[in-house]
Amino acid sequence: MKVTINVVTGILGAGKTSVLRHLIDGHNLDGVPGVVVGEYAKEGFDGQMLRNAGARVSEITNTGRGEGAKSYVESVRDMIEDEMHWRIYLETSGVTQISQVANDLLADPLIAKHAQLGRTVTVLDAGAFTLHDKLFNAQLWAQIAVADVVVINKTDKLQSESLSDLKRRILTKRPGVEVQFSYMGQASRPVILDPLKEDERPAILDVDFTNDPPAEFEAFVYRSKRVCFDRVTFGHRLLNLPGGAIARFKGALRCWDKTHCLNGFPGQLDWDSTPVQGRTAIAFIGLGLEARRAEITEILDAELDGQQADDR
Repeated sequence: MKVTINVVTGILGAGKTSVLRHLIDGHNLDGVPGVVVGEYAKEGFDGQMLRNAGARVSEITNTGRGEGAKSYVESVRDMIEDEMHWRIYLETSGVTQISQVANDLLADPLIAKHAQLGRTVTVLDAGAFTLHDKLFNAQLWAQIAVADVVVINKTDKLQSESLSDLKRRILTKRPGVEVQFSYMGQASRPVILDPLKEDERPAILDVDFTNDPPAEFEAFVYRSKRVCFDRVTFGHRLLNLPGGAIARFKGALRCWDKTHCLNGFPGQLDWDSTPVQGRTAIAFIGLGLEARRAEITEILDAELDGQQADDR
């Protein structure tokens, strides 16, 4: 019996971790599931939630296509050699890296002998689909291109379009791909986890971004020793940073009462109940962020400095 490897990808904040938790909760017959999580910062914000669901988690940092791909391969090799897992998930938000990782996995002799690719799942945010299509068009459709199953998640967030409209838009560009809808990551387990049919070939093996690769997301972590006295105003600053190419920000904000966990997307900021401690550390992920790092840092520093002056 070979180990099955499923890639789970999608635009940041679409709900990949929620889908993974749902899948992990429901297939204990496969033994302890292994998960390799690709993070854009050294702080792993999603790994602990998957560990709590019963998975063995290996977290790597998406630091570039070559180095990142090597880390995925090494992590999968370690899990296979331990002989603890019959299913391994790779969670990634990368774009060109996705198809490269799949081919690198099968090029490794040990992995090729003991593992096989299952279906790739691309998770989309129903409410943010139109915005993602506008801001991150190339990245969005590259991830849909590698999908065997498209999960349109967060159906409760849908605004202007209907679910049938979204499905129609996807099927126009990916005829025949499996499309399903989910709320809080409750995707269909059999559709994703059942063995491949005899003539079924994972789409990820037939996609090549070599000649026209979409821009990869960049990331940096904003850190501060300052204390926030007005997180509402600070949150307003986060949502109105100049530019518009921030796909997600997440992390911890140290406030006067406690450290709060925050999770943000274009036009949306959620204060998460996940317990966190320590100083402020917020990961920003998007396009062209290295060029904007100093400007964003200056704006947020000035906000926290101003709050401390007001408090005095």
